[in-house]
Amino acid sequence: MLRPRISSALVVIAMVLVACQPAPASGPPPQSFGTSVFAVAAAKFPNEAIDVVFAPDDDYGDMNNVADRQAFLDDVDDLIQLGFSMNQGWSLNAGVVNYWYLTLSGDVQPGSDTCPSVTWPSLSDAAFAEVIILLHTNPLRDCAWGSQVTSEPTSYRTVVHEASHAVFGLPDEYCCDGGYWHAPPVLYNLENSCLTDGVTSGWRDCDSFTDTDADEWWRSEDNNCDIMNCVSGAVLEYGPADWVIVEGVLSGLPNAGINPPSVFAPAEWP
Repeated sequence: MLRPRISSALVVIAMVLVACQPAPASGPPPQSFGTSVFAVAAAKFPNEAIDVVFAPDDDYGDMNNVADRQAFLDDVDDLIQLGFSMNQGWSLNAGVVNYWYLTLSGDVQPGSDTCPSVTWPSLSDAAFAEVIILLHTNPLRDCAWGSQVTSEPTSYRTVVHEASHAVFGLPDEYCCDGGYWHAPPVLYNLENSCLTDGVTSGWRDCDSFTDTDADEWWRSEDNNCDIMNCVSGAVLEYGPADWVIVEGVLSGLPNAGINPPSVFAPAEWP
């Protein structure tokens, strides 16, 4: 289910993470960090890219075992190809996205709340990453906690949804038990703010919902089925409001050359 709970501080954190990454040196970018993080596809220095690190649940087995590691990497490849690469915000800007994997295992189990209970491995080697995705094979509702998120290996929409919380600070847009905060031009805590935001004039269709804490929120895209709103279906695209925030983060990367999507949800690209 695409129903994470994350802190509103992510809206600010996502904008400044790039500045906290290691500065590039001369020569090609590194293909490993420490003894536990290795490149899947890394063509940029970390301070020049969005860095995504995949970590295995211990159900994958021993990452020192070639077969176990390959099974994990096969799932990583599927999530990149069938998840991230199916969202134009990510695919058209793949040149500024690095993918890595961690060889240290965590553990994801059912939790007492809506989110799972997670034991994270040491993430010191992955401190440069915007998002660390812990893959688990047991079916659970996934969540995001700052830069750390969970996903099942076949949940292609979920992995993009959760990473979008961590990397871009996008709020949930569905009702009613997700993570919500005032995040123009996507979500507003006042009706008037939604109705008068000039940024949304091209798509504005404000509607409200009340969350489980009895707080009222206003979406600028009403019931548009985008990746941050719909919990099922084939659509993996951002809505135009989401893209405003995503583009703002990507534009903070040096020499990024941002490419805007050619379609927005609810449309799909072929």
